[in-house]
Amino acid sequence: MDLRFYKLRVCDADLILVDDTAGDGRDRDWNAAARVLLDRRRGVGGDRLAVLARVEESTWLRAFDPDGEPAAYLFDAALCAARFLLDSGRGDEGGVRFRVPGGELSVDLLDAASLGIDLGGPRGLPGGEALSQEAAAGRLSVIEASGERYEVLPLGLASPAMKAGAATGAAPGLAGPGMVAVFYEGGANRARARIRSGKRRAAMPETVPIRVVSREELRIELRARHRRMDAASTAGLALAAAASASRAERGVLVRLGRDALWVEWTDADRLYVACRPEYVFMGEFHLDEPASSP
Repeated sequence: MDLRFYKLRVCDADLILVDDTAGDGRDRDWNAAARVLLDRRRGVGGDRLAVLARVEESTWLRAFDPDGEPAAYLFDAALCAARFLLDSGRGDEGGVRFRVPGGELSVDLLDAASLGIDLGGPRGLPGGEALSQEAAAGRLSVIEASGERYEVLPLGLASPAMKAGAATGAAPGLAGPGMVAVFYEGGANRARARIRSGKRRAAMPETVPIRVVSREELRIELRARHRRMDAASTAGLALAAAASASRAERGVLVRLGRDALWVEWTDADRLYVACRPEYVFMGEFHLDEPASSP
């Protein structure tokens, strides 16, 4: 069957969105569709495939990585899907609420173009315990590499989309392997080349170099296709790391690629991200339906 898709972007992270709410909850081979659609050489190209479905009275959201596996981080997908539903007249004045595997996600309508989402609070690695700013600051450590000193802080996020860290190698309650924030003052390539978290495996935290432009602005020069986390979670944890290291205020602009997100670490120790998802283009693709049983 032929399905229409929309390509949207949150900063430098691009996402393919399919509205299957008219499919009466029928399951399709979205794993295979993700592998084909997200391929940057033979498909449309993207970081995640997001699928909207309607089951009874609820709007369900699922997301898949380029390898066809369920995505651990659904924040970008929720922001883009909310933008689409609101533009289609299917939201309300406050925003959009989604059912996701294992729980719910809500997106707030902030103004005509801006949306916000609560990421929850930062968690420690590897245990997954909730961290206040003071507790996170106690996890900050200094390592030396090639004669230079780097401050590093490992952090993660909880997610309703992953039950007990299933299929991610994460600690129970964590969305994925999280990240090791590394602060640098020179070039990002140099920082990446000299900082290693050991042999890279799917279950290991990702090394994310963070440049502190000012106490109100951070920059991450790591392209979306090289990140295992989505843009919102990367920006949220970057702020948590920078604020814990006393390098930033609790509300900052985080630049990823050509755009930015506003991130705030609230008094309730929760990370909140605001951004403006953008449309890129729309198109159609053919998805083979499973053969009917005789």
